Amino acid sequence: MNILIVDDEPRHLRGMAGMIQMMRPEAKVKTAKDGEAALALVREEQPDVVLSDIQMPKLDGLAFLQRLKEEELQTKVVMVSAYNLFEYAQRAIRHGAYDYLLKPVDVDKVEVLLQRLDRQLAEEERERGESAEMKQKLELASSAYRSRLLHQWLHGVLPPGEEVDLEEWPLLRQMNTLVLTEIRNEGEAFPVTELVEQLKQRVSVYGEACVFPLQTVSQHSIRLVTVLKRETQPAAGIEELRSCLTKQTEIWRACGAVSHGIAVLQTEHSLNPAEIFIPKLYRQAEEALEYAFHEEWASVVTFGHEIGLGHTNPVFQLDGELLFEALQEQSLKRAEAMCRAAFAELSSQGYTEPKLMKNYASLTLMKLKSRTSGIIDQQVGSALADTASTAIPSCASSGMLMELMLVRLAEVHKSLTDRKQGSGELAVEQCLNWIQGHYAEDLTLDRAAEQFHFNPSYFSTLIKSRTGRSFSDHLTEARIRAAKELLAGGRLKIYEIAEQCGYRDTKYFTRIFKRQVGLSPEAYKHTLRPQTGGRG
Repeated sequence: MNILIVDDEPRHLRGMAGMIQMMRPEAKVKTAKDGEAALALVREEQPDVVLSDIQMPKLDGLAFLQRLKEEELQTKVVMVSAYNLFEYAQRAIRHGAYDYLLKPVDVDKVEVLLQRLDRQLAEEERERGESAEMKQKLELASSAYRSRLLHQWLHGVLPPGEEVDLEEWPLLRQMNTLVLTEIRNEGEAFPVTELVEQLKQRVSVYGEACVFPLQTVSQHSIRLVTVLKRETQPAAGIEELRSCLTKQTEIWRACGAVSHGIAVLQTEHSLNPAEIFIPKLYRQAEEALEYAFHEEWASVVTFGHEIGLGHTNPVFQLDGELLFEALQEQSLKRAEAMCRAAFAELSSQGYTEPKLMKNYASLTLMKLKSRTSGIIDQQVGSALADTASTAIPSCASSGMLMELMLVRLAEVHKSLTDRKQGSGELAVEQCLNWIQGHYAEDLTLDRAAEQFHFNPSYFSTLIKSRTGRSFSDHLTEARIRAAKELLAGGRLKIYEIAEQCGYRDTKYFTRIFKRQVGLSPEAYKHTLRPQTGGRG
């Protein structure tokens, strides 16, 4: 692994470099003192991972991320900051950060991060190897040559003269609508020829059509490109085309999950040769297809009409501490509702970039793992980390993402519940003893729950279920018992006894005492005098 560390503070830079080198002796570690120097090293060295501070001179961490994105420099950036503010993590993720660490850096968290990076880099290397091998095999077949020409055409790099080998070239030059279809399944191989013919037959009612499969390196997915020369104005009739594709999706449901991205040539461009705009049109269809992740679009998304004309500013409002408290309740319902509501708001009815949805989901699980460290079962914590790093980034739909989130929340809830059930009896007994020793203080249920590491609502229910009485009942009983003993002593005034029993208001003490004993403190004290005299 090649790692670049960026920090403008020499002590932090040396410390992080030394720690990484110690943890990964075989790694190639380089350093940079600011964002501009780091950018130059990324261009030259192409490191696998960059650990970068946020606050730096010349080019700060977020601007550094933006430059990487603009220059399409592929590296995984982990932001390191002393600012324990969620907005920093939000901004870092929005700018494309892989992860976010807080200073001072915890060695265990860095090790978990490096292990996750090791796995992901190994997987990407394996996929690149498979891709290269597959490409070599396909180029040996005659059909691969045709596919390659079409691929070059879509990306605007078709060499002059090559188009004569494509019989569809006249149609490709005049097309005004492009549909990118993706089919995913985990089962048998795709009947590609049959799928191509079915889709062509379905869309041909809207004009001249050509459908062809794209090369793919995944055995679980296939992409089909449909080009249409529709006689109507390009922007017209899109709803009819959407309906047509929706019906075909229902027919193909047995083949797997199907989604479509539609891109339409704008009217002002329709008189020019289509190949001039093809790369842009293909990118638009890809982006539209990506947004089919949101179930709101029912698997068919049109670029420009539905997405791509300016994104909303998504808001993510899921407080990690409130979620942790909800997971400690007897029922999982409130935690589930909080999660659903936060991600529903974040999605902005399907207009939010799917990658951002996934990033926030992963961040939520990692924060939950950190918050429950040492509390929940270790396997449950590992499942949180694995889901955040592997399962969520590969989610094909928002429904699948939410299902993963709720499964992990249910596991955390069960682990917390099991822990509480095991320690509940002891905690209640300890709490009752604690009340006896601290009744003179300003005791509350919240303070008791914090003392014994429980959610207040859950702790109240636990005490009631174990003893048949509430926390307040136990506290009042302890105070009244102490008051009786002090009244029997006969040496203190009523207001002094009230204060020593935890009551700052003598009238309130008198009212509570009379309700519990049936007599006022004075009357109770009076009933004791003859008995005291008899013993003397």
